[in-house]
Amino acid sequence: MSQAQLAGEELTKGFISQVESNLVRPSVRSLQIIATRLGKSLDYFLGDAPLATEKRLAFHRLAAEAAAERHDWKVVRTEVASGLECVPSKHERASLLRLLAQAELSEAKHEPAFDRITEALGLIDTTTDAAEVARLQHLRGVAYGQLNQYLAAAEALEQARDTMERHEVNDPRQRARILVALGTVYRRLNRTAKAMQTYSSALDLASASDELRVAAQGYMGVAVSLYDSGELDAAIHNYRRALDLFERVEDRGFELSVLHSLAAIHFERGAAAEARELAERSLALAKLAGDARVEAISQVILARISLAAGAAETALELAKEAEKALAVDHVQRADALRVIGSAQDALKAFAASDRAYKKSIELLAEMDDRPDRSAVAAEYAKKLRARGDVDAAFHYLELARGR
Repeated sequence: MSQAQLAGEELTKGFISQVESNLVRPSVRSLQIIATRLGKSLDYFLGDAPLATEKRLAFHRLAAEAAAERHDWKVVRTEVASGLECVPSKHERASLLRLLAQAELSEAKHEPAFDRITEALGLIDTTTDAAEVARLQHLRGVAYGQLNQYLAAAEALEQARDTMERHEVNDPRQRARILVALGTVYRRLNRTAKAMQTYSSALDLASASDELRVAAQGYMGVAVSLYDSGELDAAIHNYRRALDLFERVEDRGFELSVLHSLAAIHFERGAAAEARELAERSLALAKLAGDARVEAISQVILARISLAAGAAETALELAKEAEKALAVDHVQRADALRVIGSAQDALKAFAASDRAYKKSIELLAEMDDRPDRSAVAAEYAKKLRARGDVDAAFHYLELARGR
């Protein structure tokens, strides 16, 4: 590895040369960057040399934060455990517990995550640690959102936003993250206008702080809100802007999400060729990234395209395979079941079609996802009417209308 390669973007070749020549002592932050890039621990460089507990704690916290940014949750757990052994102050302990809660949420372990957040909030208060309190409130809102408890999520995220504003916390990046999450919750609660306003505020903050990833998430949120409002052209425009930024920051997860969303919109507009190209691109990238969820979502889109082309058996096979992989994602699983129901109907397997449609509606009702539930109910009603089951068709039309 050359000096320039070791320096990367965070350090300089000249600085590495001075360290090697013993002309400067690297800071904890610089040493953390060097250690991470070389795949070594702090002790590798220090040997038996004593290190003040405060500096060792700072190293472990910084290493955990860096690992959290790149979603390396195994390293987060290791560094947090080492940091907690240093007997941190209340503030430092709260920060470490927040990082540990993030790791818990990455594995959908919500109960221990809430326990960590509650413990951390009990250690600090807004008068002295407003920024950390806001981060914890944000994380609590994200956790509630993952559980589809959107009212509780909105309350926690609004608290986080208000904490930052009331105590004038100067962290535009964190504020933008809170607003993006809050916009998403508002959209889930069918508060489309409020969601758009919140996403726009997040975009302004992200642009001002040159935070490309958060700006991309803001564009994505705006795109989804426009899609909900039926403005497909404007939605595509904002999805494209989000995709460009996600590609620049090399965020594969969100890039995949935008690709399959674009594929779905193009299909709705009747552009089957463009939709297939985008879905196949998303599927290929998902396989490379080992993202089974996005791979399954892409299969659902391809199943829908196959069904529209008259290949009901192919559609059914793709959708069934995808539905198994989406067991814990109720929204996407409901979408897969919707395609299964439609394919079974086309194959005259009406009992199987009924089961799929009813299960899809049941899942969406559990999450109080009214727009999607109405769409599935309306589609099912149309199938029932074509079969001659007018009473059942009327029932599901009423459900589609929110009655």
